Amino acid sequence: MTTYKNFASAHWRTLIAGVAAGVLLTGCAMTPNGRGGVLMGLDTAELFGTPISTFRLRDGTEGTLRKDPQGKYSIKLSQAFRVVPLANAITARVARVENVGERTVVIVETQERGCAYRYEVLAFQGTDVLQWTVGNCKDRPRVDVAADGKSLNIDFPNYSRLSRMIYTDNRLLNASVAVPPGVDTRAQPFADDALRGTGPAIATTPGSDSGRVIPAPPAAAPAPVATPKMGSRASAKPRRQEPAARAATSAVLSQPAPRAAAAAPAAPMIFQAEEIKPVVIDLRK
Repeated sequence: MTTYKNFASAHWRTLIAGVAAGVLLTGCAMTPNGRGGVLMGLDTAELFGTPISTFRLRDGTEGTLRKDPQGKYSIKLSQAFRVVPLANAITARVARVENVGERTVVIVETQERGCAYRYEVLAFQGTDVLQWTVGNCKDRPRVDVAADGKSLNIDFPNYSRLSRMIYTDNRLLNASVAVPPGVDTRAQPFADDALRGTGPAIATTPGSDSGRVIPAPPAAAPAPVATPKMGSRASAKPRRQEPAARAATSAVLSQPAPRAAAAAPAAPMIFQAEEIKPVVIDLRK
């Protein structure tokens, strides 16, 4: 009987140790402490929280946006202990995922107290993460990826110009640029849930000339031709030349009008860009 009890006790100790080890492996997370170090703790979002959405990185691994029981949001990659916290978010969702260059850029839309629209721009390459926080608190940006896939524009309306964030080569640049043709900075909303442009290209207001075709002024009437007097000796010669003159006039009128000078090409858009420094996170540590 004593032997059986010892065996059962050892079995339960082994089982509890295995469960504890599993909890430590799956429910452990490291977060930045704000002083360049990390804090080791229990990952309550992994154990008891709610996964909001997942996204796939270029290398095939997955990331998950989660919410813990206290309402805090964070992002964790599969097989990584450290997490990317979204400290001030009271709501969060993954709005856009794009492969740009060698990284996967994930744009997370958050809401903070007193700020309806805040955006976390996260550039992942393996377990290396670059993080920026952008937004004007009132508009969703329009996001466009360059045709070559090496840069990404994040445009916010700024009165008669655009405030443009440009992600390229592991950097995020900030610049003020002219509004391209067809973009209405007054559109509400400026972008949809997927951060793509919405509404008509150019908004028109009643009574404006926008979209109205204005006809060209009528051509000037030809000058009247003097009619020669009957019986005049000089009238015979002009009459004999009248068909020739009429033919010459018709030839002139039938010639195509000279083409207007080609419009000068638009001047290149020159602007000064300022780099926004990222928060660098190594999810291996």
